[in-house]
Amino acid sequence: MPVVTGTNTPKVTTPPATGPANSLGCKAFQKDVTLSGIVAGKVEPLAKGAPKSEAVKTAQCALFSLGFLAKRNGVDGAFGPGTEAAVKAFQAKAGIEETGKLDATTLKALDKAGAAQISQLKSQTAPAGSKRDKYEIVADISNSGHTRLYVVGKDGKVAARYLTSPGRAEFPTQGTKFTVPDVMVRQPWNPPKSAWAANSKQVPPGIDNPMGIMKLSLGNYSQYIHGIPPSEEPELGKAASHGCLRMSGSNILELGEKYAEAGTNVTINRDARRGNELEAKFEETFGAQDRPTDAGREYMFGYVSGELGQGQHYSPK
Repeated sequence: MPVVTGTNTPKVTTPPATGPANSLGCKAFQKDVTLSGIVAGKVEPLAKGAPKSEAVKTAQCALFSLGFLAKRNGVDGAFGPGTEAAVKAFQAKAGIEETGKLDATTLKALDKAGAAQISQLKSQTAPAGSKRDKYEIVADISNSGHTRLYVVGKDGKVAARYLTSPGRAEFPTQGTKFTVPDVMVRQPWNPPKSAWAANSKQVPPGIDNPMGIMKLSLGNYSQYIHGIPPSEEPELGKAASHGCLRMSGSNILELGEKYAEAGTNVTINRDARRGNELEAKFEETFGAQDRPTDAGREYMFGYVSGELGQGQHYSPK
């Protein structure tokens, strides 16, 4: 049976510190020698102007998931003014001195807030099979300049809509009906044997991976529904990919947590009339605005650190 998860956005909380003064609850912080060293008093705090580093990037990811760093492209490892402002905003919320520095006190509070968020998300995990029995995914690519991914309930109602980028003319998205066999998380990107990727190299798992942190296999044609780095988000909503269905790196996590899993049915729609019907149903309930590309941010830190999200496989009986 596949592992299935589903959650709602949690409130940001900062529980009182417990255990040893240098204890850390989040795996991402535990594994980072700089951040754990700061908490242990062995490394100097990080401040604006510090060299670009994975330590800063890890802290930024936590700040992004907790809602203090405004945009995902701010998770870049560079400690600039935006990161300093995010740290100060977090410090103000946590009731600690607003230094703008990632010092031991701040990191312990950030760790506690991140751990509380992850714990709450874990507690809301849905039973395996519950999402594929409730929803199907319909990717409307009938208008190459207005492409959307719809979540449709088995009652025919539209539950959600996201921007998506299907294949452009020279790399069209193929097929019509699919059942997701595998959900893959934190996978490296291996360049395909295609001319467009001839000079590319493998990219490790992470927030900047070309296929994001999560991808849902369609089982055929080497096509996936997958996330993207923030630099590619301006292309969402129109045909721009090499055949896959792209989504924002945050949206794909929300899709996987709330609506989709291994075993979910996916339809590629090329009929303009059906596309118009889906749009009308969505706008009757939600209006014309698409889901923001940072929707799902609350899952990001947990997915990057490996504390949320597991691989899933579905085999029909």
